[in-house]
Amino acid sequence: MNKHIANYLEQLKSELRDSDKATIQDATADAHEHLSTALVIAREEDPTQTEEEAIQAIITAYGSPAEIAAAYQQAEIYMAPYTPSARKSSNKGLLARFFGIYGDPTAWGGLLYMILSLVTGIVYFTWAITGLSFSLVFSLFIFGIPFAVLFILSVHGLGLLEGRMVEGLLGVRMPRRPLYFPKDKKWFDRLKQYLADKQTWKVLLYLILQLVFGSIDIFIWVFFIALSLSFIAIPFIVSIFNLPVVTLSSAVYFLPDWTLPVIFIGGILLLTASMHIFKGVGKLHGKFARWALVAD
Repeated sequence: MNKHIANYLEQLKSELRDSDKATIQDATADAHEHLSTALVIAREEDPTQTEEEAIQAIITAYGSPAEIAAAYQQAEIYMAPYTPSARKSSNKGLLARFFGIYGDPTAWGGLLYMILSLVTGIVYFTWAITGLSFSLVFSLFIFGIPFAVLFILSVHGLGLLEGRMVEGLLGVRMPRRPLYFPKDKKWFDRLKQYLADKQTWKVLLYLILQLVFGSIDIFIWVFFIALSLSFIAIPFIVSIFNLPVVTLSSAVYFLPDWTLPVIFIGGILLLTASMHIFKGVGKLHGKFARWALVAD
């Protein structure tokens, strides 16, 4: 990386040190791509111009690190994902907070994310393992390096796509720009740069583990939803069809009438508690996504 661009990026990070890590990644990725591309164009248009002169003119036109940082911090106010106010929730009573979960978008987002995580986990795992396998096999051939580079690019692309889903469903701020890697290098040099970047391995690990987490998610979802809905449905089934709750080979067992409202209320309470669990699982997914998909 050009030393002037590297210095600019460090200053930009310093100006954004109090901002969200995802905002810092977006700002530095945009700046890196713009400055690098503009420098190449400037040197091609005027070869007599020194690199330092060219980069200074580009930075002047683009904006100082302080100006760019201020612009991103201002934009972040309007682009931050929506999350319910914790202060408003804390002012409510215990019952209001408990049953108010049905009005919490992050709880519904966590529920939907858990359902989708198994599907995305299968896709991610299949692509990651298949791509790794073919990359190793093709490394014996001349086209193996370009294939590996394209596979790693697809991994970063899937990581960016997953980040958009996490932000949309879980309300966790995720990067909206991919990390910038120079495209004018040779295939082998690009591959070395990708492999040396720990972010590549973090994203790849995330894609592989999503199948495990997706399987756990779907088990939790099915267990709590099926159990709570069963409790809610039992009183109606027993009352309408006069069916026993338990049937053995030699006997049948009916519930006393007084237990039916208790079971129904228990089902409502369990379903509400399940929504809190889904929200908590969503928060855990968001924290893991932040660790794996946001660059340090």
